[in-house]
Order: sequence, then C-alpha cells, then structure tokens
Amino acid sequence: MRSRPGKIALILSLTASTGACQTTVGAGLRAAVLLEPSEQTRRLLEKTIEDVIGPGRITLGPVDLSRDSVISVLPPPPGPFEGNSPAMPRYFELVTDGKKCFLRERGKDEVRALPGATCRVR
Repeated sequence: MRSRPGKIALILSLTASTGACQTTVGAGLRAAVLLEPSEQTRRLLEKTIEDVIGPGRITLGPVDLSRDSVISVLPPPPGPFEGNSPAMPRYFELVTDGKKCFLRERGKDEVRALPGATCRVR
C-alpha cells in the first residue's frame, strides 16, 4: 500500500505522460515549396501575410519559393528621425498536408489556406 504522497506522485506522473502524447494543430503538415512560383502566387502570399500582420507595405525578403519554404517579411525602414530600429523580420513557412498549400507564421499554430497555389513536400 502506498502512502498519500506516493499516490499523488504516481497520478501526477501519469497525467504528465499522457499530456506528452497529445498532438498539436497542424501536426500532419510538412514544409513545402511551390511548384510554379509566379507573380500571381507572390501577390497571393502578400495578401495572406497582410491579413495576418495587418495592412501596410509588405516587403518580402529575397526567396526562391521553388526551393525554400521559409518567407521573411522585412520590417519597415526606419523613419527620418530614427537612427536604429528595433523591428525584426517576421517569418512565415509554406506547409502542405499533401493536398493543399498553407501559410503559417513561424511559432504559431494558425494556418491560412493558399487557394490556387500548388506545392509539394520539400
């Protein structure tokens, strides 16, 4: 027979181990690249990113979307009265479930569909 603290420790360890088996949203998603990058696809990406971060000028960093799955969004340049800007780029990833393409901000669970974009697993 176990003591009360021993039972509590057993219950806590079982609870922790079952929690470790849970999956997150998008666990079936894998890094992807575009099959046919085009100006239309780039505009779709910019529009989708704008929906996530808000309206404004979206400047994508240099990227070959047929080879890379990570897209960097550059911060706005410093204003005329700023010497240095603490703004950092934001990163997005192209992902796929094997059928559709999605865009996900790095470190977030939310994904946005990219209708009309064709991609493959990287």
